[in-house]
Amino acid sequence: MGLLQRLKHDLLAGLATLRHGTAQAAIRALEETEMLRIRLEIRKLDQQLAELYRDVGERGVHLREGGEPVERVLYDTEVARLVKEIQELKDTRAKLESEIAEIRTGI
Repeated sequence: MGLLQRLKHDLLAGLATLRHGTAQAAIRALEETEMLRIRLEIRKLDQQLAELYRDVGERGVHLREGGEPVERVLYDTEVARLVKEIQELKDTRAKLESEIAEIRTGI
């Protein structure tokens, strides 16, 4: 009976190890999926930021070519709105990057 008890114990220990490993793999897969989702959001934000930077530049050049003084270009309401939008997107991007860092430290 000692041999059967040992085999039963070893089998149960092996199953517990297998369950633990499977759970760890599932958790890791979920974390990786979440990081991919966040990276996709960051890429979208980067595209939006590039468009806003382009818009600010175009607006500034348009105003300057129209004969506006530099001060008017700097304090233009449209430029200010675009800059505010840029800052909001940068803040959102920073939050997403911190989420990725949190996931990585949890790994």
